[in-house]
Amino acid sequence: MKERHLLLAGCGHAHLDLLALFVRGIPHGWRVTLVVPQPDFHYSGMLPVIMAGAVPPSAADIPVERIAAEAGINVQLASVAALDVAGRAVTLDDGRLLAFDLLSLDVGSVAAATDIRGARTHAWTMRPFTSALALLQRLDGVIATGQPRDIVPVAVVGGGAAGVEIALALRARIARAGLTPRVTMIDSQMRDGLPLPGFSPAFRRRAADALISRCVQLRGAGVQEVTDANVVLDDHAATLVPSVATAWVTGAAPHPWLTASGLPCDARGFPLASEKLTLTDDASIFGAGDCITLRGHSQTPKAGVHAVRMAPVLAANVYAVMQGRAPTAAYHPPRSFLALLSTSDGAALLRWQRVALEARWAQHLKTWIDARYLHRYRMLAPP
Repeated sequence: MKERHLLLAGCGHAHLDLLALFVRGIPHGWRVTLVVPQPDFHYSGMLPVIMAGAVPPSAADIPVERIAAEAGINVQLASVAALDVAGRAVTLDDGRLLAFDLLSLDVGSVAAATDIRGARTHAWTMRPFTSALALLQRLDGVIATGQPRDIVPVAVVGGGAAGVEIALALRARIARAGLTPRVTMIDSQMRDGLPLPGFSPAFRRRAADALISRCVQLRGAGVQEVTDANVVLDDHAATLVPSVATAWVTGAAPHPWLTASGLPCDARGFPLASEKLTLTDDASIFGAGDCITLRGHSQTPKAGVHAVRMAPVLAANVYAVMQGRAPTAAYHPPRSFLALLSTSDGAALLRWQRVALEARWAQHLKTWIDARYLHRYRMLAPP
């Protein structure tokens, strides 16, 4: 019997449970290829402490290439550039063509609104991880030439959960170096003066208090242009916000090649997935995490918590198809989930149902959750 081919495109939170299954054994008659742009997965929950300078970048690493090798999976260090649904093949960024019988997508997303003038040249996105590290390199270069108590202005474009954490982390990094941070958070959805659109009013007020008490300025405006020294606001005065290092944390947009693949997509261009995480009627293509939208749940945020919770559903259903069974596991987004946002100075903001607070014990809880997650997958790789 001809060996069949499962292609895993990308490896974020959603594919880790599949790798764990395959370490125990790949179903007979199948070979598996993992296409990833780098050998390690960088756990996004650790990004704030890395940006703050509390831990090195390696603190976020999960060695997916080593885990895949342990499972007998062929690893291709590349990115997908095109998907041919009808032809069941993907084109890699180096021009190679890989055919598949079964495809699972966990390729994440790209930063939104990068078409604003100067954004691609003078701002740094938080994905991929290398871009976030490039921002730190830029900021550290500025810090190295400064004198104690010099003002270091930075801007964070985006007022969502990631924007809140990055703004507070950059503030902490500058202060740790003995300089004076001047952090401005910019988002057109903050015209009411509150960050975190989509969250409860109580949590939004709590986050605003945390930012303002740490001297982070909130600007409810759009961005017209980014230069190497300023962010130009899209207001009547074209106000200049000084910034020597601008973080672009504007939310998620789909990969253009995925939107152009011919898969049914939502209004933003994200492929639509069933509750079983299938993207095609014949269950030959699956998807999970930030790269898809669940049918009937277009307002569900592109948050890591959903990718983590999709992981066992994706693993169960892909494994079922490989064994000749129909996928039966289903993912239903929870109405509410625990949100923990680090303030990068020993505390964290917590939202759970109607509870909204800031506490040091909340940061301890976040640290414990992150450490447990990293340990769970790192232990799959041989020493």
